[in-house]
Amino acid sequence: MITSRSGAAYRWYVVYLLLLIFILSYLDRYILTLLIEPIKKSMDLSDFQVGLLLGPAFSLFHVLVGIPLGWYADRANRKFLLIAGIVIWCAMTVGSGLVNTFILLLIFRLGLGIGEAVVSPGAVSIISDYFDRKERARAISLFMAGPYLGAGLAFLGGGMVVRWLETLGPLHFPFVGEMEPWHMAFLLVGAPGFLFAALMLTVREPERREKIAPTQGFGGAFSYILKRWRGFGALFIGSSCNFAISTLAFWNIPLFQRIWGWNVAEIGAVTGIFYFTAGPIGTALAVWAQRKFAQHHVDGSMRVLILGLLIGVPASALYPVMPSAELAVILMFIAFIGKSVATAGGPSSMALITPGEIRGQSLAIYNTVIALIGPLFGPPLVGWAIDMSGDPKSIGIMLFGYVSLIGIPSILLVWLGLKHYRTEVQALERTLDRT
Repeated sequence: MITSRSGAAYRWYVVYLLLLIFILSYLDRYILTLLIEPIKKSMDLSDFQVGLLLGPAFSLFHVLVGIPLGWYADRANRKFLLIAGIVIWCAMTVGSGLVNTFILLLIFRLGLGIGEAVVSPGAVSIISDYFDRKERARAISLFMAGPYLGAGLAFLGGGMVVRWLETLGPLHFPFVGEMEPWHMAFLLVGAPGFLFAALMLTVREPERREKIAPTQGFGGAFSYILKRWRGFGALFIGSSCNFAISTLAFWNIPLFQRIWGWNVAEIGAVTGIFYFTAGPIGTALAVWAQRKFAQHHVDGSMRVLILGLLIGVPASALYPVMPSAELAVILMFIAFIGKSVATAGGPSSMALITPGEIRGQSLAIYNTVIALIGPLFGPPLVGWAIDMSGDPKSIGIMLFGYVSLIGIPSILLVWLGLKHYRTEVQALERTLDRT
């Protein structure tokens, strides 16, 4: 029973605050996408180097520290862990605006991954302990709108800011020297995070719930997942596929610039509007589908994930190779809806098959697995393929092939694994009923 001290209004306040923090993390992550071409020109980079900045530069440390931080989150105060993460990633974003070499920018992007590694597992763990199993999926689905709202803010608001900064041209600042517009963009999006770190002090650390065993060691979550690899495996494959095709957004700016001649403000406006509209539409569809599926199926969250993949994969594969920008925009909107539905379904599904004492570490393992396939390998692989083709305009074909090779097998495997996921949900519910 959740005490009156953590009543409904306060619990939803926590969800919305964590949602804003999640939005900010994606704003800081995606702002680089809008700055690819000026950074590439300023530092004389190849598309492969751009791919490294978009993918591994962020994801490498995010992957390496994610599981240890998840393990620590199951034992420490998650509120203060989140505060530390916010301060680190915002400092790294601000630092990115003060460098002029590829290596230094790469290092600060690595640091950004360290700071953000704690956000999703820490926040989902807190939300899970504030809500019972009936309300949890809805709360987590709302929180998982963060990536789309954050990316939308980066593309829409960031696109206008970048365009405005470009009109100002390079500026000179005392003690810093000359700064190009892309430098100032990093500074503007990084600074507000320190305010949200302070707001986290208003969050009460909730009591951990749904424990089924004494606190386990560092390998406890690994052991738990490996013993149930069929059910977890289906979830990991589906979410990895969704995250992998979501990295397409990193290439939207150069795709529309090279193929259809759009400028950064036009692409940013359309993409941002889509994140702000298709993202919430997908989240609302996920919440509605979750309620419908839950009436007859205990694996309703997993079915939401599958629904998102069925919408998102075909549209994501096709929009980069459309004969006109107008058709590409229509399919991209549909793709965003599908990816948003799947994004909401993944962590909700994970929370229903992990006990409370290993939930933070389990979610960190989940994030690590999906990051390995998505942003770690995807962007540099696409960039390498474009470089090998010798034609920058081959970007559309390369993106089509990337999505097709990952998406079609993933949907089949997730559907085949649905029965195993359902078994794990039922098994955990029986165990909780006996405790």
